[in-house]
Amino acid sequence: MLYNAPNRMTPRLLVIPGLDGDPSLLRSAAPDLFQAFRPVWFDHRLDDVAGGIDGMAERALAMLDADEEAQQPAYVCGESFGSTLALTLAHRYPDRVRGLVLLSGFAWYPRSSAWSAQLGLVMWRVLGDRLTRPLLELWRPIGVPGALGWRSPPAIRRAYLSQAVHHLPGYRGKCEIVVAFDARPWLEHIACPAFILVGTWDPVVPPKAGVDLARRLPNARLHRLGGGHLVHLLRAADVGALLRDWLADHPGESSRAA
Repeated sequence: MLYNAPNRMTPRLLVIPGLDGDPSLLRSAAPDLFQAFRPVWFDHRLDDVAGGIDGMAERALAMLDADEEAQQPAYVCGESFGSTLALTLAHRYPDRVRGLVLLSGFAWYPRSSAWSAQLGLVMWRVLGDRLTRPLLELWRPIGVPGALGWRSPPAIRRAYLSQAVHHLPGYRGKCEIVVAFDARPWLEHIACPAFILVGTWDPVVPPKAGVDLARRLPNARLHRLGGGHLVHLLRAADVGALLRDWLADHPGESSRAA
């Protein structure tokens, strides 16, 4: 299996998890999901969002710089919120990004969903962090069907429920990034290949956001799989096979000298 092999010919993948910044769920699925890559993990659970999205992108890039392949180009995977950082890296540092893997990603958060996020932020400011934390903890089990589906495997469900918001100011700052982010003015300038996956009934990031993202990126391939927001975790082997095929279709990118 190629996963985590020390072979330098295995393409490196910077993995940026979703809003809570916890890579543990993606790590658990990595042997199937990222079977064609060597993952480098950007854990942003405690990130204070200093410098906004550009600051976070620079800290993600620093993870690559600290890796054994240092400043050589790499693939970048963004999960949900992580797609904002992945797209920003491809826009700001095109020579460092060989390709994009965007899981439940978006170029801008649709208005139909943004209003509820904005309302939540207003309530958060009114209540403060102390009162908001128990509400977030209460919401996680309520959100299981939308994230994992109604019949998700117990082990994945337990792992999902065990995650927590570790740094509320940073989490709030990332929510503000989501509401304000809009990559549409510059998406056409991102020339690297992009793999885009959407769940067909994702209530967190509407599938149409991923479809619009694929339409605007010049070199994108869109895949739709039946499932919710984290369909890539429940169908990790299927997505891993799709990624392997996608990588094989870009031999110039995957074999570029490191």
